Amino acid sequence: MKSKEAIHQIQLQKLLFTQNWEDPIADHKALRIQPGETMMTITSGGCNTLGFLLRAPGTIYGIDINGSQNWQMELKMAAIRRLSHQDFLQFLGLLPAQDRLTTYDSLRTDLSEESRIFWDVKQQLIQKGFLTNGRFEDFVKMAGILVKIIQGPRRVQKLLADKSPEEQQRFYDEVWDTRRMRFVFSLLFNKHVLARRGLKADYFHFDDGSSSFAESFYHRLRNALRDIPLRGNYFASMYLLGKYNHVDRVPEYLLPENLETIRQRMDHIHLVTQDAKLWLASMPDNSIDCFALSNICELMSLEDTERLFQEVLRTARPGSRICFRNLMIPREVPESLSGQIVKDETLSREMLANDRSFVYSKVAAYTVKK
Repeated sequence: MKSKEAIHQIQLQKLLFTQNWEDPIADHKALRIQPGETMMTITSGGCNTLGFLLRAPGTIYGIDINGSQNWQMELKMAAIRRLSHQDFLQFLGLLPAQDRLTTYDSLRTDLSEESRIFWDVKQQLIQKGFLTNGRFEDFVKMAGILVKIIQGPRRVQKLLADKSPEEQQRFYDEVWDTRRMRFVFSLLFNKHVLARRGLKADYFHFDDGSSSFAESFYHRLRNALRDIPLRGNYFASMYLLGKYNHVDRVPEYLLPENLETIRQRMDHIHLVTQDAKLWLASMPDNSIDCFALSNICELMSLEDTERLFQEVLRTARPGSRICFRNLMIPREVPESLSGQIVKDETLSREMLANDRSFVYSKVAAYTVKK
């Protein structure tokens, strides 16, 4: 039975994310994936799961309670199998294309019946290119339009232009960080607006001293735009422009030199639409090496969070690694398990300080001691 919180906080079968908004650099630091290992990931937009294939794990289980996330992942995987790199980018919507529906027709036989049913009635979404058109991605585009109105397109481009660290900080402090910008941010990033984009919570707490969503998110944004190099930060480009600004500054799975490797390893991915706790309960003891859990515990009660980590501990091989995030609701490994699921405090602070995607309040690394 699905928990009331899960039903309340996620609108099942709605396509919430067509991209990953977790910075994969943090996942790679936390997980240290070795060839042949077994991974559990949360599918979400699928970008990071596809990128994990470049580290040659033996098996990746992509788990998501929301079937539409796995169905969009199926379509990405079918496109990778069948299309050239340019055709793949055109189909996703990153390059202009005349007729994406014809391309979809050539891919649909690779999809499961559930995925075909889902996509067959979404011709408009396919035709305009689905990669930037999930519910959260639509919100990001709307926010980017407002930012361009406030700052002007030229100022946005200047912010994203390559600079020295000192130049980047000075531009942010002296040009970008205006009262109007802070006001617009307070309108966009409040719990009521975010709730309409599928991000709901029953209670909130901020570990950075903030008194509201907007203030907390603005602290994170300031770090991402001021203190972390913007060169190569495709999250910033997507937030501010609604697109990737450079063809070589994109998630790894979109780079032409990686397509064939990912294509050859596609069968290593196994998608499962199920509550993560229930799926883990079906797995053998000591069977998983890496857990990329995103922020799934925000969809759970504290009791369910403890159940999840009990199953993580049971299924983890000795020395397994975990990457775990918070967005809005504070969640942590239960104290009763903290002696065996051990947080690397130094690495976790480093990962959060260098997180190119500003939305997460916690990015943490753990190792399983058995």
